[in-house]
Amino acid sequence: MNPQSPQNNPVQPHYSTPDPTQPTPPAPGNQEDPHAYKQQFERPKEKGMHSMVVLQPGELVVATIKRHPFGIVSLYAAALLGMAVTGIIAYLLVPDLTSQFNSDGAGLAVGVAASIIVLLILVLGVATSVYWQNEWIVTTDSITQVTQNSLFGRQVSQLSMDNLEDVTVNQDGILPHMFGFGELKVESAGERSKFVFPYCPNPNKYARTILEIHEHFLEERRNVQYGYRGPASFSTNSRQPDQQ
Repeated sequence: MNPQSPQNNPVQPHYSTPDPTQPTPPAPGNQEDPHAYKQQFERPKEKGMHSMVVLQPGELVVATIKRHPFGIVSLYAAALLGMAVTGIIAYLLVPDLTSQFNSDGAGLAVGVAASIIVLLILVLGVATSVYWQNEWIVTTDSITQVTQNSLFGRQVSQLSMDNLEDVTVNQDGILPHMFGFGELKVESAGERSKFVFPYCPNPNKYARTILEIHEHFLEERRNVQYGYRGPASFSTNSRQPDQQ
């Protein structure tokens, strides 16, 4: 047998002492990110967006519609009227109570009036918060309606652009035309359900934007159906820079 054969003279492996100052190399095997599986199913979100709104890959937010400030004016007017009436009643009752009873009765009347005013301020603050949490999120694929009915009552609904049937704008009266707000309605096919957004700012502008997105959605679906891969991307110029 040849003495130089590998069976009789195996090559001895070379070992070197690891340097403690050098970083430890990763262990062989699965080098994938442990969060890769989770990230695969996560959908992108924009800052400040409602937690129930998720975006499909390639989906863009075109506009976030908030209610017009005019809608809260009537609530403020009613609260101010209530405070004024309470103050007037307390002012008229204090002299009578002071003359008929004592200072304790007058103090009680003032305390009740102050409590009513504080209660009205708290109710006004809660109502204002509820009012501004109502919004529409319009994307290139869908419309998400967030309806805040009370402080702890919220309903989130979503309508696909594929099911969009009709878009309607109602501006009844002089004030809606003067201040630029109205009622925006979006009707879906199938169950004939409607999304209604009262006190919508610039309703004609947003209605036109929704119709343009719907037409683009249908065009893109036809292109996919017939195998056409032409330019069918929605223009991001139509995205509203200001969230009203």
